[in-house]
Amino acid sequence: MRLTISQLNTSQLKIRPVRNLSFILLSSLLFLQSGFAADVGKLYEASLKAERDIGENELIKEAFSLVLIKVSGRSDLLSSPTYAALLKKSDAAISQFRYHHKTIPSDQLLENSTSENKIVEKEKWFWARFNPKTINALLREAQIPLWGKVRPETLIWFSQEVKGKLFLKSQYDAPQIYDVFKKQAESRGISLIFPFLDLQDLSSISATDIWGSFNDAILLASKRYQAQSTLTSRLFKEPSGLWVSQWNLLLLGETQSWEIRDEKLDRALASGIDELADKLAQQFTQFDQQGDRMGLLVQINNVTNFKGFQELDDYLRNLATVKSLTLLQMEQDRLIYNIEFLGTQTLLIQEIRLGDMLNSIELSGRNSNNSNNSNNADNRYKPLILDDLDKKNGISDASIEKPGTREAPLNLMDKTAETQKYSGETKMDEAIPVVRQPLQADLEYWYAR
Repeated sequence: MRLTISQLNTSQLKIRPVRNLSFILLSSLLFLQSGFAADVGKLYEASLKAERDIGENELIKEAFSLVLIKVSGRSDLLSSPTYAALLKKSDAAISQFRYHHKTIPSDQLLENSTSENKIVEKEKWFWARFNPKTINALLREAQIPLWGKVRPETLIWFSQEVKGKLFLKSQYDAPQIYDVFKKQAESRGISLIFPFLDLQDLSSISATDIWGSFNDAILLASKRYQAQSTLTSRLFKEPSGLWVSQWNLLLLGETQSWEIRDEKLDRALASGIDELADKLAQQFTQFDQQGDRMGLLVQINNVTNFKGFQELDDYLRNLATVKSLTLLQMEQDRLIYNIEFLGTQTLLIQEIRLGDMLNSIELSGRNSNNSNNSNNADNRYKPLILDDLDKKNGISDASIEKPGTREAPLNLMDKTAETQKYSGETKMDEAIPVVRQPLQADLEYWYAR
């Protein structure tokens, strides 16, 4: 389906007053709940077993540590020089806590999976929630990057070697193993997708593909799930008794591999998920350091109602790479924001596309003389294949395919000298400035909700 987007007016444009919009926005945000893909939730709470010999203060500190790891995405945070200072502020950050009980089946250990599923004595657990603003402020003060709540979903293909035979297992074939995946992913604040392993899957992928690391077949089978990254897990037991889990992560056109060896099966699996979380956090977080901040103009088209604006504005403000967001212009169904962001533009693009809210658009053949010829409106834009955004770095002209096959990636689109940069918040009492030329956006998106 062809998308038709009107050209910006080249007559005098006034930046719309944001005070009226801000009033409506402030009165409506209390009732707005954002629903983004890969919105993991529960980032600022933790639950742990309340051992008899551990006091309440220690439980609070332990839960505080788990939340710091979840919000930052860094498992090495506990060994950082700033951790001791952070731990002293756990009491100031906590907002709620309570105790509850869980009934634990006798086969909770994976090694005893053949035993009968009998209920044993209830266990006491401790749950705590911490103030998000306090946690974020503490991490920023310690120069530890934050990982936003919009995170990539990861599809996991699991295969196990049993007595020399290879098996591709679903969550129904190996429920206890997948339960470890679920619990560890929740504790690290990441989102996993488990395949159905139905006839469609089994006709396109096999255990041999997993063990042979045949990435083309793996990616082809993964397309139906539309996950942002794909993980394969191979499990076997050595004659020595050690469990070995081997992992391959396919992300942004690259493959990352690691191996875990442990005498405990649950630890061999959980540690693999920990490593996944670490690698995703490294990819999608940046340090908030002086000189890292950059800004650019972003135009978003097809915002036709206030509900859509609310959802869009809230989405952008919650991106981890976005430092500040200023609405500069509203014109019919188009918005122009100034986004001040951390790190690189590529990182910002990667994070924006995680939520599946915005389709990318490339500007083609922009007129340098800003002609107001309406016949050029449809020719200025063309759809962009989202897969091309997976290419992290700049792409040479030789690597760009001919027109009609694939569209050029977003980071190659032209930028004119007339592009205007804006920073800072618009003050309500200031006179509305007149823009003699239309704002030329660096990036453009099509609102897809």
